[in-house]
Amino acid sequence: MFGRSNSGLAKTHPFSECPLFLVSGMGRSGTTVLRNCIARHPDIHCLNQESNYIFHLMRGANLYLDSEFDRKNLVVKVPQFWKMHRQFVLNLLWPLESVHPPANPSAIATYSQLDPRAAIGLSNAFPQLSICYIVRNGIEVVSSYRAFDHFKHLTFDEVCRNWQFHSLMTQYVRDQSHCTLIRYEWLQENLPEFISSLTRALHQINLEFHDACLAPLNEQFHPTRYAGETAAEHNDPSKRKDRWKRWSHVERQRFAELCGETMESLGYPIPW
Repeated sequence: MFGRSNSGLAKTHPFSECPLFLVSGMGRSGTTVLRNCIARHPDIHCLNQESNYIFHLMRGANLYLDSEFDRKNLVVKVPQFWKMHRQFVLNLLWPLESVHPPANPSAIATYSQLDPRAAIGLSNAFPQLSICYIVRNGIEVVSSYRAFDHFKHLTFDEVCRNWQFHSLMTQYVRDQSHCTLIRYEWLQENLPEFISSLTRALHQINLEFHDACLAPLNEQFHPTRYAGETAAEHNDPSKRKDRWKRWSHVERQRFAELCGETMESLGYPIPW
């Protein structure tokens, strides 16, 4: 698989030397609006769609190198292994036929789910990297999942466990200088904090903040309608954290058991 004659990687991708700005976070946490903000930056070529290809490829590559047998049998040196994976990502997400002159961005950007193992692989493949990870109150995320038809097949416990699982990534982000944590509520309630954090994330790839990045925040948010909400409650962002009042006693208990520790670590109170 990793032989020197791999013709698919023979041609260097034009974005090979571009820093990568990666947006990540659990779904229903504001990943779309954050991605839209990055896409407006005039110096960034943003693939403004959601794809978890990076997650699966980088996680698998890092696992591969964890095996002493596989590592010893690499026919290329480890730096070349990661350089090839960088080419894999670029060739799939930015196919050569879609890159037209004078496309010469200062950085490229996209979205992918991440866990710490995938993030470590990504940092090996893209030495110039900034990860911007967005988090949201677990009560709001779980409620949003339950209101969204696409996720109706998931049980309450499954959604809670999924949100709690992302605590591994939030801790990784806090420990890494090339990662920036952003809170969903800043997008609407604390614009200076959002600008400060986004500025810090852009500085990681030697870019300055641009006012164009704020434009998506002034556009209409389309929150999901939760069962039993009035129109006024649906249109008032401050009311979304009260959706737990429509949970059953058992659901509140399970959320506290599964997500309580993570809620506390992120500074989100459990209101019951």
